Amino acid sequence: MENLVGLRFIPTDEEIVDHYLRLKNIGGSNTSHVDEVISTVNICNFDPWDLPPQSRIASSDQVWHFFGRKESKYNKGERQKRKTKSGFWKKTGNTLPIKRKRGNRQKIGEKQVLVFYKNGSKSNWVMHEYHASCLSPPQSGAYTICKVQFKGEASEISSSSGVDNVEHSPTPMTNPGGSEVGQYLFYFLRSQNHIS
Repeated sequence: MENLVGLRFIPTDEEIVDHYLRLKNIGGSNTSHVDEVISTVNICNFDPWDLPPQSRIASSDQVWHFFGRKESKYNKGERQKRKTKSGFWKKTGNTLPIKRKRGNRQKIGEKQVLVFYKNGSKSNWVMHEYHASCLSPPQSGAYTICKVQFKGEASEISSSSGVDNVEHSPTPMTNPGGSEVGQYLFYFLRSQNHIS
């Protein structure tokens, strides 16, 4: 099952909110099955080009998923901290509802799209931030899922940081029964243009 070519971890918006985010927020201490797939980080402790090595799953698609917590910019209000050491994430567009595809089409969450700005200039780094609607009332410190994507060429990832030849190694995933799950294994670009 290891290193199967062509398999990807590409959950839909509904699956991200309903299977991963909802379970992380209401799962209590037993969230090991979702923690095996998505790591928990404080997104703003890292510049976007430093995030790929923090992911549980390496990605040849230049998309990485992370659990994070909402962190307010001020003691009161909903504005969130978005600043990193080299720039900031800026929300773009409207907040989008996420609804179930079947049944009563109930709203289960929301998605915000953010773009990373470095030195005041828009970069090729984009983040989709998912919030679950299952928490009533909304809890401070609730988990979100951030889907971080680099929209440029793979060879530009390291140059966006000013560092050359950054390498990342894939982490094998296991299912709750302990066996390796090929669908969660990614091959990753270990250098600028090569897959190993």
